Amino acid sequence: RETRRQMLAYIIRRLIYMIPVLFVVTVVVFSFVELLPGDIVETLIGEEDVEDPEVRKALIEEFGLDQPIYVRYGKWLYRVVQGDLGKSLITRRDVSLELFDRIPATAYLGFAGMLLSMLIAIPLGTLAALKRNSPIDNAVQLFALAGISIPEFWFAIMAIMLISLHLGWLPTSGYTSPIENLRESIEFLILPAIAVGFRQAAYTTRLTRSSMLDEMNKEYVDAARSLGFSEAKVNYKYTLRNAMIPTLTISGLQLADLLGGTVVLEVIFAWPGVGRVIYEAIIQRDYPMIQSGVLVLGFFVVVVNLLVDIAYRWLNPRVELQ
Repeated sequence: RETRRQMLAYIIRRLIYMIPVLFVVTVVVFSFVELLPGDIVETLIGEEDVEDPEVRKALIEEFGLDQPIYVRYGKWLYRVVQGDLGKSLITRRDVSLELFDRIPATAYLGFAGMLLSMLIAIPLGTLAALKRNSPIDNAVQLFALAGISIPEFWFAIMAIMLISLHLGWLPTSGYTSPIENLRESIEFLILPAIAVGFRQAAYTTRLTRSSMLDEMNKEYVDAARSLGFSEAKVNYKYTLRNAMIPTLTISGLQLADLLGGTVVLEVIFAWPGVGRVIYEAIIQRDYPMIQSGVLVLGFFVVVVNLLVDIAYRWLNPRVELQ
């Protein structure tokens, strides 16, 4: 009961700490977009009418562009806190509706990429540690080095050319909701998930190998062997379990990176996620969409980091709550 109370107090403290972090995120996002080149008035009325003084003045007053930046930030933040993210300059739809329509696709791709990376990395990293300095270990480390070195966009393009265009096994791009058609959805998902998870699998493989080797050198492993436990039980029940604590923690942080870093891959695979809508907004200079899209991704990163901290404490009760 005392442990549960401590955990609850820890979660509450972390939620309170999130407030200044999110505040800083809003400041950075708003300031960054304000510094982007381009003229919002020109975007709204087109280059041919931008010199019309009456139209220009009306739009400047409508969007508060005649006010200091801190005033505009305060009004924007007040609307955001109320859930009003504004309207898209291009579609004239509520930005919140545009983004919430795209969030499931980004989450779907991010979770699939993380799951795929862990299914590849944990067995490979464990095998490499158990076969240390063997040809198997060298091959696994070569795979990990290649995964870290190869740019994601290049790997994605090569995968499309080989698997889709040359072999014809999977579609090159597109998206179908798993609710509408699960089989077709998985066919569209496989290539983007591989592209998203490939680099993460490389990092996780190296981390799993390192964690396993570290645990295998600890005294409790020798003690377990001296008690007559089989090598398989020692390796998989004790060593691997403890080695998974840092691995799962880093994987959670990688999920935050995946959710916020799939912009290029979403564009390549025509995946209708938040990253792609931000890319389109940048091209079209849709400032409210850029601000809100980056803010949503930043919020996801902060929340996932919180969940990772909680999960780490749950996986390793010896960690002191602070």
